[in-house]
Amino acid sequence: MISTSTQRRRQIWLGLAFVFIVATFYRLWQLHSLPPGLFGDEAADALDALDVLAGRGQVFFPANFGREGLHMWILAGLFKWMGVTPFAIRLPSALAGIVTVLGAYWLGYELFIAPLPAHAPTWDFQKAWLITWAAALFTAISFWHVHFSRFGIRGVFTTTFAALTMAALWRAIRTRRWAWWAWAGLFMGLGSHFYTASRFIPLFVGLFLGGWALLSLVRPRGPARLAHPRDFIRGSILFFALSALIFAPLGYYFLTHPGSFTQRAGEVSAFRHGISIETLKIIGRAASLNLQQFIVPGRGDVARFYNLTGRAVFMPLTALLALLGLGISLRRWQEPVYAFLLLWFAVLVSLSFLAVDRAPTLPRVLGVIPGVFFFPAIGLGELLAWMRTRWHLKKPLLAAVTALFLLTPAIQSYHDYFQVWGPSPETQEAFQQDVITMWQWLETHPAPGPLYISSGLYKHLSFIVLYEQVPTTEFFSRQDPNLHWFDARRAWPLAQSDATILVGNSALPPADIQQLLSIQLDTLPAGSAYQATTGIHLNQAPAVWVHPQLGLIEQAVIPPGPGQTAGLMLQLWHTTGPLPDEFEAWQIQSALLDGAGQQMVQVSDEMGLRPAEWPAEGTFVTWQRIQWPPERPVAGTTLRIVPHARPPLQPAAATDGWLARPLIQWQDLLRH
Repeated sequence: MISTSTQRRRQIWLGLAFVFIVATFYRLWQLHSLPPGLFGDEAADALDALDVLAGRGQVFFPANFGREGLHMWILAGLFKWMGVTPFAIRLPSALAGIVTVLGAYWLGYELFIAPLPAHAPTWDFQKAWLITWAAALFTAISFWHVHFSRFGIRGVFTTTFAALTMAALWRAIRTRRWAWWAWAGLFMGLGSHFYTASRFIPLFVGLFLGGWALLSLVRPRGPARLAHPRDFIRGSILFFALSALIFAPLGYYFLTHPGSFTQRAGEVSAFRHGISIETLKIIGRAASLNLQQFIVPGRGDVARFYNLTGRAVFMPLTALLALLGLGISLRRWQEPVYAFLLLWFAVLVSLSFLAVDRAPTLPRVLGVIPGVFFFPAIGLGELLAWMRTRWHLKKPLLAAVTALFLLTPAIQSYHDYFQVWGPSPETQEAFQQDVITMWQWLETHPAPGPLYISSGLYKHLSFIVLYEQVPTTEFFSRQDPNLHWFDARRAWPLAQSDATILVGNSALPPADIQQLLSIQLDTLPAGSAYQATTGIHLNQAPAVWVHPQLGLIEQAVIPPGPGQTAGLMLQLWHTTGPLPDEFEAWQIQSALLDGAGQQMVQVSDEMGLRPAEWPAEGTFVTWQRIQWPPERPVAGTTLRIVPHARPPLQPAAATDGWLARPLIQWQDLLRH
């Protein structure tokens, strides 16, 4: 006959195995394709990882508002092994998410199971095990944590090292072993090398340990009594000392670069404009919205790249359990376990109250994971205990109730993430699937000549990291003479026959421009991007040079048709090569002239092919929509070029940079 202790150990290990399987499935299933595309923040970390491979690794990378560096070193190791792919970028986060769930189970064991005496009643053990198991499962199936576990950014590592730190800390308190105090310090120190929110975990732990020690001195016979206060204090000193030692390289960087420590926080802080009544109102609003996102349907984070728009952290059934568990914890606040969970949530969620650039926001409250998932677990455990004593329900019925509360959110999360959020066009757009489609196509169809890429973002990070694999420190200086970025919403290259033109959904040419230039868009196999060809040929007169490397061949017009008020102005340009240092788009300012040469209507737009991308011996077309004056006939046009943040260019025979042109119809430029 199997002893009770053996049965309990078996149940604990079987529960852990089940949690591991669920966590692994939700985090690795379809990881090659979901999320779609590659988000810019993921690509930014990958570019820094390429710097690590180039021998320029740091403890802190200052680009993109500054980011702790350990994640980049992990990515660099995977790139060395697997190559630079979206899967390699996201695999560390997925593995960290799995470890977080296992850490949550370990923490639950230390909080609820390990303190039980060896001969505790069966139901006491079952309730403690259920709370442990349910907390880990709620973490495993949470849409919120599943998403950040599959998102190749640093945030999820906060949850991983928080779970490991707290579990090791409670084992240290329980066993009084120095090694566990050291492990807890190691985990907390390592967590600070991943994400900004981790810097506040020492604050929470310090408040908790200090408060516990103080309360046990004030009320030595209360529920918070410390049996061995001297060991507790010594262990705490070791814990913080080792954590500080692990943090030291990053701390030294912040001492020598003080602006880096608060750079991002300063951008989003409620106090960046001082303290006032209005500031307090803003903080109050942020606090309300960030708390509502946990339980109120439709009040979740609205950013598509972080959430299924508006989805609350807890679905209604789980939210009820969470509120019940929160209420029970508040009632038992004098017991260290419940005080620990309450303080964890209060301190780590409060960060979002002070960062007010947007609310609600899920990334800034990641530090409450996995602690926040103990509230619904406690609620479930106490609900089942009440049903068992009040209604005398037997094990099969209690198991059915448990399955209802756990299967319902599991199925809902799977549906919301894998069937709704992931495949949706909105998510593909948020994760810039079009540039990944272009990269994937080029992997099997290398461009034989010049390559033109139209994207909504100039030099898109995701494409650069996958196609060119350029480190951050070389990003702006790197020039590929065969690769040209342009924005097809404003410009179109008339490229040579061996050129490849790829256009993403984020920057398609307008329908009337497609017709004018005889542009044909052939959808690439993965969708969301196109290979383009142009069937138009233009008469190219000698250029009027507005810059040594930019010449205007002609400006032509298309008056508005019947029922229209706006016409088109089109410019045909010739280029002799790029201006490598001119990353910002130049402005085209155009105007319609009356018979006296006076401007009637003016329009200004960015040039859709930036100077850094001008090809040698290249030709491209730009266009502008302009309101057509009904009162006087148009007799001519004029235009000038204004470089970014500088005065207009001054070509020969131009007054204040303006080049007057005769009125030419677009059809007159067509070669028949």
